[in-house]
Amino acid sequence: MSATMLRRHHDDEPATWPRYLRPALMTAAVLAIAVVAAQALAPLVNPPVDSIRIDGAMTRLKAADIALAADLEPDQRLFDTDLLELRARIEALPWVSSAQVSRVWPDKLAVKLTERTPFARWGESRVIDRDSRVFTPASSEIPQELPLLSAPPGHEAEAAAVFEELRLRLSGNAFAPMGLSLDARGEWRMTSRIGIELRLGQGDPRTRVPLILGTVSDTLNAQLEKVAYVDLRYSNGFSVGWKDGVSPLASATAKPADGTTH
Repeated sequence: MSATMLRRHHDDEPATWPRYLRPALMTAAVLAIAVVAAQALAPLVNPPVDSIRIDGAMTRLKAADIALAADLEPDQRLFDTDLLELRARIEALPWVSSAQVSRVWPDKLAVKLTERTPFARWGESRVIDRDSRVFTPASSEIPQELPLLSAPPGHEAEAAAVFEELRLRLSGNAFAPMGLSLDARGEWRMTSRIGIELRLGQGDPRTRVPLILGTVSDTLNAQLEKVAYVDLRYSNGFSVGWKDGVSPLASATAKPADGTTH
């Protein structure tokens, strides 16, 4: 066989890729197949979120509130959802105390809620819950029958605890509290259920309870409807402010700052 014939025979062989390129080509082919497969399987493995399941008792919250706060995209996929971000958006709702968010395959998100339990109104536009946390709901959602508390920042838990004990110890008494305030000077004031203001002064106002239940109640029991305030900031008694400015009592228990006696 001549050299010319050998060369022609070689030229007639089918072209092939160089051997050193074959692994790369195989890898590219596998990746391409994987991409196509992933795209085909994505709706099965990572489906769009179909619904949000809400667990937990809700009195003031509504499912629509949760859905609105979640703010999911129309094609939001289950495993692409940032659960921490979603939880933060839900917990930003005023009446949500805490939330836990989880995925439920194949196509649901589960939200476990704890709703705030209101303890009292806090100032004019806020509410303090049973955990002594102050929050701001819509004004129409603030229960006006709640007691009214106020205190400087950082004293929320103290004011709530003092009020709760005063309410328990004065329960059934005309001076049972419906409001309590602490001002920047450390002065406490309490409003009774019948609208009488008690000026409790500085220090722990709970130390005034025996005086309220004893001498104050005994002295004023028959004249309560005429009382505007009772000043308990004295070391040896109390003074009374009358709605009409005239005292119906003949005896005195302390001498107030204005020089009159009650």
